Amino acid sequence: MNILMAADFCPPTSGNFIASLITLARKLRSDGQTVIFAFPEKQRWIDWITGEGFEAVIVGKDAMAPDVQFPVLSSLLKQYKIDLIHTHFGMFHHAILHNRSAIKDVKILIHDHMDFGIRYNLIAYYCKSFFLSAKYAAKNINVISVMQRKHRSYLFLRKKWYIPNGISFERYIDHSMTREACRSYLGFRSTDKVCLLLGWDMKRKGLDIALKAVQRCRESDPCVCLAVLGIGTGPDDSAKEFIRNETGIDPAEPWIKYLDSCEDMFAVHRAIDVYISASRKEAFSYGLLETISQDTPIVVSNIPGTRWTDVYTSSFFYSTEDAAGCANAIGRALELGRRQTNSSEIVKAYNIDGWCRQIMDVYQKL
Repeated sequence: MNILMAADFCPPTSGNFIASLITLARKLRSDGQTVIFAFPEKQRWIDWITGEGFEAVIVGKDAMAPDVQFPVLSSLLKQYKIDLIHTHFGMFHHAILHNRSAIKDVKILIHDHMDFGIRYNLIAYYCKSFFLSAKYAAKNINVISVMQRKHRSYLFLRKKWYIPNGISFERYIDHSMTREACRSYLGFRSTDKVCLLLGWDMKRKGLDIALKAVQRCRESDPCVCLAVLGIGTGPDDSAKEFIRNETGIDPAEPWIKYLDSCEDMFAVHRAIDVYISASRKEAFSYGLLETISQDTPIVVSNIPGTRWTDVYTSSFFYSTEDAAGCANAIGRALELGRRQTNSSEIVKAYNIDGWCRQIMDVYQKL
């Protein structure tokens, strides 16, 4: 079987997502299958994929425009004699949905990595998902969801699977830094009590809540600071405006550290003191899973997509939108400190080999 692994994914670092796909592709190859990757842009980690002996096609950002997607996809299907398309983050979604009859002999598997959005109420999102599931069912399009609530919302779809993400300990790096080396590399002082938030989507990820919470913590402990990764080392005007408007905090405060993208995220999670997941919506967080694997305390908003972490012995929950509650949870996490946890049990439950077996089982069923 020839599989097209297509992903509209182009950050500068590979992260757990690319590591997971490479592990899956290796297993498929050993099972006699052929995997072709397709991405909109070339990033450094493409060399990791090609170095593993897999072909990676860079189609260009322009090829993602709705009116040109299908000719690009059709050409790939013919060139590589593709039997199955496994698409991530919506790549070629428009082409597949509107030209299904033209590629009726190709199996389609959409991997839904997201929770619902934050703009409308839940009923509106469920209605949209019901409607979409009916279209998918009519066009023989199949879905994997990483979140159980989203999985259930595909009401009319018979071929659907709920598969949480797995954790891979591989990255496109030579070796991982020690805690001390990483703290020095990131510019943290020995006295800093560092909280980390991954904030690529500031509103969805709750950057405002985290900022207000850390500001509260600093009233009693000025060593507490917030490191933000995902909005650049110097926030642009829109990020500054968001911070000022949503929190009243000066984005140039010295206790706010803006970090650059980092491939060695396991070292980052060891270097910090607390990981904050202040998300308003979340499907299944790679960040939480990676942090747990390094025995780092986590502070988590009490939303459906993150409740799976309540079995972790160093997790501290607070009510979503409650900055005071978040500050209290940060204080308790810092007081507990870094210590041995039940991380090995959680890593075992979400190991990458188990994830690959589940995905390959879906392929067989298709």
